[in-house]
Amino acid sequence: MSVALLLVALAACGGDDAEPVVLRVPSEHATIQRAVDRARPGDLVLVAPGTYAESVSVQTPDITIRGEDRNAVVLDGGHELTDGIAVTVDGVAVENLTVRNYLQNGVLFNGAGGTREPDSSGVYGTEDASLVGYRVAYVTTANNGLYGIYAFAARDGLIEHSYASGHPDSGIYIGQCKPCNAVVTDSIAENNAIGYYGTNASGSVFVINSVFRGNRLGMTPNSQNMERLAPQVETVVAGNVVVDNDNPEAPAIPLGFFGGGIAIGGGTQNTVLRNLVSGHSLFGIGLVGLNDFDPIANRIEGNVVTGNGTDLYYEILPDMVATFDNCFIGNDFATSLPAAIEQVLPCGAPAGPVVPASLNQPEPPPDIDYRAVVAPGPQPTMPDDVETVPESPARAPDFPDLDEIVVPTGA
Repeated sequence: MSVALLLVALAACGGDDAEPVVLRVPSEHATIQRAVDRARPGDLVLVAPGTYAESVSVQTPDITIRGEDRNAVVLDGGHELTDGIAVTVDGVAVENLTVRNYLQNGVLFNGAGGTREPDSSGVYGTEDASLVGYRVAYVTTANNGLYGIYAFAARDGLIEHSYASGHPDSGIYIGQCKPCNAVVTDSIAENNAIGYYGTNASGSVFVINSVFRGNRLGMTPNSQNMERLAPQVETVVAGNVVVDNDNPEAPAIPLGFFGGGIAIGGGTQNTVLRNLVSGHSLFGIGLVGLNDFDPIANRIEGNVVTGNGTDLYYEILPDMVATFDNCFIGNDFATSLPAAIEQVLPCGAPAGPVVPASLNQPEPPPDIDYRAVVAPGPQPTMPDDVETVPESPARAPDFPDLDEIVVPTGA
């Protein structure tokens, strides 16, 4: 009898070699947090339709949190709770649900949190001082007080088939990582201050085949001193639709920038390749200085850039006439500053004579309350069997074949 009871207890708790299990919310566990706390590496937390007024802290690695229906499983912070899902451990996936109305972030992966130690220089985000492995798929984030999807000091990440709207900072953020080894694909960011924000995100970052529209600023790989690991290096922005990012009904950017499609703010060795960029009052694609960082060795190639205030722009201030090995080649555009930009800043040939060139940033429209941004409609739900436990919740993504990426025809 005693032996039988012991075996039953071990089976209920699971041993180190136990098979992954499905933990169901709320039929087996009243809250998502209780199921996450009960989960062991490899397990699936499966959430039934409903509205869950909770903040979820994930401290067990290698688990998956998945909704049964993306549009019907809703984590709602009520503009009172801080983060929707906050992860500080490796290998966690968040799938097929909606996260809205939190004071800060919808879904957060934080490599500087938990028990992780910084590197020998006291820095998080380097190869040995990062959260390793994260995935966000078929997730909607809306009307959160800072970021929609936020990966900080984290590497080996994949953000796919996701949507972000109504954020006063950015819809999708990757920052302070070197290397990042991250892919953002088949996602939409609209009605945010910034669609994609990549501060000091360096090393194998790919933002591809996605839509950035109706934000105040579309996309910005950038270098800043507000975070460590500057300058930003090596992001590929390719195959995206970047349109109409001068939306006065989106929340304001803290620095007030307005009306740009793709802005490389003091970034280094980035590739902007075969994007469709149109409908911006200031510029379509621009290389500008930021926080004492100059844009260096960026390549702007094969983009269709039309219908912008200025299609292609390289900021050359009067006291610093330099090209810094930036180049433009094979773009379809009508206007540029400096004029004839592909002759002045060619790829694979010496730069031509350069003269100071800069645009005047107009006064941006007044800020709006991010909570007032209209909630998004239903988004495509995950097509796979939601009850299948993944073999690997989150692993390093496959990097795209850039030769297969073409200029999109529209959103």
